[in-house]
Amino acid sequence: MQSHSRTCLSQGPQLSAHHWRRTPHLLHHQRRLTVYAAQGQTGTDFARQQQSSSKGPKSNGTSAGNGATSTGQSTGTERDQRKAIAAKISAARALARKLAEEKQAAVNAVKQGAEHSMDEEELEAIKQSVEQATAEAAREAARADALARAARQMGPSGSSQPFDLERLRAENEALQQLVLEVAHNKQEAQRKVAGLKQKYSNLLAKIDEAEEDQLASASPQQPDPRESAAAEADEEGSDTEPTQEPAVLAREALAREGKLESTLQACAADAARKGNPFFVLPQEGVTVGQTSTLYYDRLKGALPSTSKLIFKAGLNRWESIQLKDLVRAEGLNPADGSEWWSVDIQMPKDTFQVQFVINDDVSGMVDNNKNRDHELPLLNPPSEDQVTESRAERIKYWEKRIRQKIDAEEAAIWEEMLSAADMVQEEARQRYKKSKESKENELMKEARTIVEERRSAVVMGMRGESGRDGVFQWVTGPPTAGKPTTLAYNKNSDGLRNSQGVLLHLGYDGWWEQDMQELPLKRMSDAKVSQHNLAHHGDWYSCQFDVLDTAFVLDFVFSDTAKRSWDNNAQKDFHSRVEGAVSGDDLARLLYKAFKSGHEQEDEQGAVRAAQSAMCKLEIKAKAGKKRRELQRQVLFTMPIRPKAGQSVRVYYNPDVTPLRGRPEAWLRGGWNRGAHQAQIGPLELKPVVPGGVGFLQAEVQVPEDASVLDMVFSDSGTTSGGFFDSNHGLGYHVPIRGSRVPQPSLSICHISVEMAPIAKVGGMGDVVTALGRAVQEEGHKVEVILPKYDCIQYDEVQELSQLGDFFWNNTQVKVWQGQVEGLKTTFLEPCNGMFWVGCVYGRNDDANRFNFFCNAALEYLRHHAGGSRPDIIHCHDWPTAPVCYGDKGPSKSVFTIHNLNFGADLIGRAMQAAQVGTTVSPTYAAEVSGHPSVAPHMNKFFGIINGIDMDIWDPQSDQFLPRNFSVDEAEEGKAAAKSELRRRMNLSTADVPIVGVVTRLTHQKGIHLIKHAAWRTLERGGQFVLLGSAPDPRVQAEFNALAGDLGRQYPDRARLWFAYDEPLSHLIYAGCDMFLVPSVFEPCGLTQMIAMRCVAQAHMSVRLTS
Repeated sequence: MQSHSRTCLSQGPQLSAHHWRRTPHLLHHQRRLTVYAAQGQTGTDFARQQQSSSKGPKSNGTSAGNGATSTGQSTGTERDQRKAIAAKISAARALARKLAEEKQAAVNAVKQGAEHSMDEEELEAIKQSVEQATAEAAREAARADALARAARQMGPSGSSQPFDLERLRAENEALQQLVLEVAHNKQEAQRKVAGLKQKYSNLLAKIDEAEEDQLASASPQQPDPRESAAAEADEEGSDTEPTQEPAVLAREALAREGKLESTLQACAADAARKGNPFFVLPQEGVTVGQTSTLYYDRLKGALPSTSKLIFKAGLNRWESIQLKDLVRAEGLNPADGSEWWSVDIQMPKDTFQVQFVINDDVSGMVDNNKNRDHELPLLNPPSEDQVTESRAERIKYWEKRIRQKIDAEEAAIWEEMLSAADMVQEEARQRYKKSKESKENELMKEARTIVEERRSAVVMGMRGESGRDGVFQWVTGPPTAGKPTTLAYNKNSDGLRNSQGVLLHLGYDGWWEQDMQELPLKRMSDAKVSQHNLAHHGDWYSCQFDVLDTAFVLDFVFSDTAKRSWDNNAQKDFHSRVEGAVSGDDLARLLYKAFKSGHEQEDEQGAVRAAQSAMCKLEIKAKAGKKRRELQRQVLFTMPIRPKAGQSVRVYYNPDVTPLRGRPEAWLRGGWNRGAHQAQIGPLELKPVVPGGVGFLQAEVQVPEDASVLDMVFSDSGTTSGGFFDSNHGLGYHVPIRGSRVPQPSLSICHISVEMAPIAKVGGMGDVVTALGRAVQEEGHKVEVILPKYDCIQYDEVQELSQLGDFFWNNTQVKVWQGQVEGLKTTFLEPCNGMFWVGCVYGRNDDANRFNFFCNAALEYLRHHAGGSRPDIIHCHDWPTAPVCYGDKGPSKSVFTIHNLNFGADLIGRAMQAAQVGTTVSPTYAAEVSGHPSVAPHMNKFFGIINGIDMDIWDPQSDQFLPRNFSVDEAEEGKAAAKSELRRRMNLSTADVPIVGVVTRLTHQKGIHLIKHAAWRTLERGGQFVLLGSAPDPRVQAEFNALAGDLGRQYPDRARLWFAYDEPLSHLIYAGCDMFLVPSVFEPCGLTQMIAMRCVAQAHMSVRLTS
């Protein structure tokens, strides 16, 4: 090599590629530079493996990631793929580092030129050198990218994977232009470099020392049991220290032989002849994994006189960096033009290349061999392919080990769930029995109420007559409860003298519930009249009947057979006391027994179904938790999977599928209990799970004893200024902690809606409000629903309804009511201006004004009339409650859910702008509406979360609206009962034909043209058709009224359309029909198909679990 000229000198801090990538000026251009190959690399393969892992509790623990064969060895195609991807990553890193180094060299050289009057030719040479080096690095990165793309397209499975080569090329070109800009813009370059020096000079050594700790030797390509301990050490983040001291031993040996000084002098002279500013000892070269000594001649390197030189080595194309201080060399006599320094160096075993520069820490100047860097001679190093293969095997081995641990812990979680199954089922049985006892108490209470009404003071005060001479007589003695008796009546006693025949109109207990019998009387023979000592001048008729065993008083009148003439005792009716009548308490017990008659066996079956339903919910919850962990595991997981309070937890994070993809560093920071805990985490730098590897990074965290949730975000910098962050779209990452000595804090959540099932339901939004509220409440949070108090609410489904008070809003009195709906605290606001006394939820021309008034009244209630506490979260649903989001909510945060963007888009846009979080009812619908002006500006806080149904409300095993509850084992009988009751209620024939059912709002979105078509085709083919729904548009309603008339005339016993809200009937249709019609033109999510399938399919899961 030729000695350096001053054009290769640079001044100021020598920033590594790692530092440069974080500089604010370059953040935008560097954002997606380096590791485009991360998609499909080992970390992502591992995450993809999680998605396809078995859903049950067992797994064989074999890793399927990275295309491994059954023998655990990589195929040739896979090796080529790994090699190509590794080459691409390395080239991209080299490009980033080269840009940083050359940029710094250019800036400092320009500065040197300004200070030392450098001529234009020298400055131009510097510029050209920078441009050439940058272009070469960019071309290398592009070539490596093309190689990686080709390898990915022909992976182990032969499947094609698209890759955006043009985007990487464009970014590389942008970076080249950036370097050229810096090289030509002297003043701007000087200003930026000065700022960078002040900002990063103290951080340089600290970060590079942290990176030095990452270095470790490579393990064999195929780990065996003898090396599992070393692999486990890698898994836990330990580094393998290289073997030491051969350089020291060589110096000592030479010193003993008296050859040390002469050897060093000879090596120095040889380096001078070759134009090298350095040599190494041992002379043969640097052996990786062992210690060597580097000797450096400051004067040959053309660095100024200094007190501190730093050896900065880039291992394997600068994928990691070592920093070491040099000291003045011993054993080398100063000679003309030389000043030797030395440093002991150790290179890990997986090093195939070492490039280095020498920094003057005082002046900031650097010797980088004319922008080409120096390179250490390595003695028999591994090849790049060998290092890549070794690392790939180590990562694969780590994946297999971690997969085994995950499977084992998931199996343990599953076993815990099964262990809890007996207790859960028994608790469900007990709850069912308590519920039945409560219902039985209600039945007894109802029976007592009936007795009190039946045995009123009026009835109990009736004196009654045992007979009246010449009018009527009880010829067999006073009437007795539960026994036959005979009543004789003299037709000549009153206005029936000329009538043809006599009828007895008989009732009980003051004509209770108008329960009246009509009995014809027959003329008595003279012998019978004489036998019973009746007046001989009369015209006597009689009849015999059984006295009701619960009767206390008999009420009766007489008429002719045409019911035109009456004898009703001058409008007082006739009354006779019943002897042997049961007491009020006995009557209540008799009624209670009658209510319960035939339900004993059903009660036992109900307890079994309750246990099965509880088991089903437990299994679904366990599977949902496992699925959530599997999905999150693509980005983040912990070991143990469920951290325990008071113990440490290891966090694994994959930046390659996040905004931190390609960033040189990743840092963890966070806290506990969703910010409520005073302790904070980090920032902690995450380290590779395998030194030098790619994919998952790791850090260890100590969990406080009072922590219930681990909260995390990630960044590419340990500082708080600038950089890239991964906050999971603003939601953060959260991992539940078990065993906390402090219960998890609950949230107060208020849903504000204009619909709620089952009391005021028009579409699916009502179902979602109730189901979501119940689900969140089951997780331990406080939930309230605020709803307008319509006059059309199904008040029989509201428990404990009472008025709490009132307030005034906009000069209008608003009454406040509260009750329980499906176990949820529900507040009803009733403005006394009649806005919600209109017989419907929607369908008026003033809907927007009515709901705007309701929204402002709801905010007024929460501010001043809700007991002094504000909810943590206000959840608003669709355009009718959008004004709440941009109203005065105080400290409460708001969530806005779009259920259907076809209505109220302007209001929705304002709500989306004001809300902290926006959601919609499915990921697909979120993508469909993402370009809408109401949504597009807010995509950073908009999430599609698929709707669900309440599995308790829609549970055929406990549905109160079904004539018979059923599990999957009884599905045939249960559906037959539901079908029979549906036909009876809808007045359909009992023919053995299929029933097609529809439950929907009759709007164009729901495909009403297809509903009409399906109705005719069903009936033409011999089936039966039932529909439940109504149309907010009067024109559409008129069309369906006409359709109902036409179908009724042509198929009077096979079609029925019911245009009203009827929650019990909807349950009956879902359970009783054979086919369910959902012909929507589009559907944001759709609940009807979930409900229809639930009515039969629900019980399968519990059967599979327990069988």
